[in-house]
Amino acid sequence: MAATSTDAIMLELEKEGIPWIKSEIYEKRKAREQKEREKNNPMKLCVLKFDHFENIHRLPKEIPILEGAPNFRQVPGYLVFGTGQPTKEGFKVALQHIFDDTNAKKVLWTSMRQEPVVYMNGQSFTPRLLERMNENMEFPDATPEYIEWLQDVFVNVIQLQIETSKTDRKVPKQDMGKVSFFRDTYAEHPEDRENIEYRVNLESNDALVTLSGMYEQLREHGFNLEYARLPIVDEKAPREADFDTILNTLKAEPVDTACVFNCQMGKGRTTTGMVLACLFKDVLFGDATKTYPKDEVVDPKKFEDKDDYTNEVARRGQFMVLEKIYKYIPEVKDAKAHLDHIIDLCGVPPQGTGLQNLRECIIWTKQKYVFEPKIKKAFWKQMSVNFIERYCYLIMFTTYVKSEAPRGFPWTFVQWMDQRAEIREIINQGKKNFDWT
Repeated sequence: MAATSTDAIMLELEKEGIPWIKSEIYEKRKAREQKEREKNNPMKLCVLKFDHFENIHRLPKEIPILEGAPNFRQVPGYLVFGTGQPTKEGFKVALQHIFDDTNAKKVLWTSMRQEPVVYMNGQSFTPRLLERMNENMEFPDATPEYIEWLQDVFVNVIQLQIETSKTDRKVPKQDMGKVSFFRDTYAEHPEDRENIEYRVNLESNDALVTLSGMYEQLREHGFNLEYARLPIVDEKAPREADFDTILNTLKAEPVDTACVFNCQMGKGRTTTGMVLACLFKDVLFGDATKTYPKDEVVDPKKFEDKDDYTNEVARRGQFMVLEKIYKYIPEVKDAKAHLDHIIDLCGVPPQGTGLQNLRECIIWTKQKYVFEPKIKKAFWKQMSVNFIERYCYLIMFTTYVKSEAPRGFPWTFVQWMDQRAEIREIINQGKKNFDWT
């Protein structure tokens, strides 16, 4: 709709800083945005999907299990933890463990999930489209505030469905007033998962809450708990602005704050958050003079098989795209060495206690690509591209943090990358041409 002369005048007055004009325009704009949101609300089309799947817990037996908090672990030497999405009781057990067994004075719990999360009868669920039930819904450029809104409206949708079913003659009598949800069997490839429908009653009036509502319930139990949301698409690199968000979230926290991260399973996104938290604790509170051993060049003469040689090069993260970046910013090599040390601590045993090594998982996708049937190869190739992009951006962000922390971060990571736009192009070209070398 074309702007009227009145609109133009109002915009000019807004620029001049007239407070009541700014307020009026702001309120009108927010009302329009809210109306548009309601009109395009995707939650109306969604079904409820159970978060926990069979065999969700994947950590070695020697790592203690916290019931209800799948894959809960601590990074050796750091007040940094990761887990899959806990149940309500799992939250309590994990928080009690952290406060009882460490010197933490406070817990900052960050959800890395982009998909909305709600709790029913103490269990976590997410919305899924019925025709794509095995895939997380993606909300590109979603803000934490928008995800929180989706959670609120999804709870409202479920409550409306419950009330409607009580008088709907098409609903079998035994299912009236019950909530329908789906739970799947687990397989690495989404198409191999089977979904089974269940129906249950709500156990109490407060048995259906958003994730934010669950944190409020936990605080009522006396835990010194702060909640943050950093929505990241599963199995993909955070956006540059996401790195700034997590930096702003964590940089003001004192050394005795325990940082906990979770996604659904506690794997990729969780590990990304854990790596970044360890980096901040190193740079902000650690020994600034400490150095980390750089990778030696892999000697091909030590390998009888060429594939073994190329796999070892990839396992160490010695990719061509990084060699090109080194020519522009030599100090990236030091940042990579520091990051690789943290990645190993946050990764799989024996160096770490986690589920995924964010560097070695790149070559893992090649193994999947080689041995999977042709119809699934594109899936694994795309995952490898996502993983190399994530690794490159983690290295660049580490370079930024190590360089700018002593100066108090005078500019954001986005601004810092703007000054080095050629690096973005190198990474983009590296993604297009990536073949695990």
